[in-house]
Amino acid sequence: MTVRGAEHLPAAGPCVVVANHSSYLDGLIALAALGSPCSFVAKRELAQRSIVRRFLEHLDTLFVAREQTRESLASAQAMSEAVRAGRVLVVFAEGTFTRAPGLRPFHLGGFLAAATAGAPTIPMAIRGTRSVLRDGTWFPRRGPIAVEIGSPIAAPTGLDDMAAALRIRDATRRHIAAHCGEPELADADPGS
Repeated sequence: MTVRGAEHLPAAGPCVVVANHSSYLDGLIALAALGSPCSFVAKRELAQRSIVRRFLEHLDTLFVAREQTRESLASAQAMSEAVRAGRVLVVFAEGTFTRAPGLRPFHLGGFLAAATAGAPTIPMAIRGTRSVLRDGTWFPRRGPIAVEIGSPIAAPTGLDDMAAALRIRDATRRHIAAHCGEPELADADPGS
């Protein structure tokens, strides 16, 4: 595994690290690349699997609702509060992955958390994990994995939270799309 751009990680203080999601390996890769304590954000469905839940709880994971419901609003609030409390949140903005390659649409939760907390967002492009451990397989193959950490994206001021989150999302997506080695899917236009 190679990591480039580690100098962009803040030495202290809150931030939201946003990465693409291609494989079950991505969490471990992000953890190794960050090299410091962080909290992951994961879909609530993973909390229903006892072995996975225990592992993720040890990583100080926030389990969130992804649907457009009151629960998803509460999840967004919890993410914002975690960032305001000084935590480093790691968010896989696509929310899930599939066997087929391609950068999927980004959920806005992590970007809203950064915008409302006034914290920087750190884009992290992970390349190679999909071919090392594809969805539906249990045994990894040998292959190169690269992580490209981008410059921090400051939370814009003078905008409402949603406009700020959209601006952060678009800048983050540009970095990840340029470095993840996968095509952007046609229905994943960041301007939509």
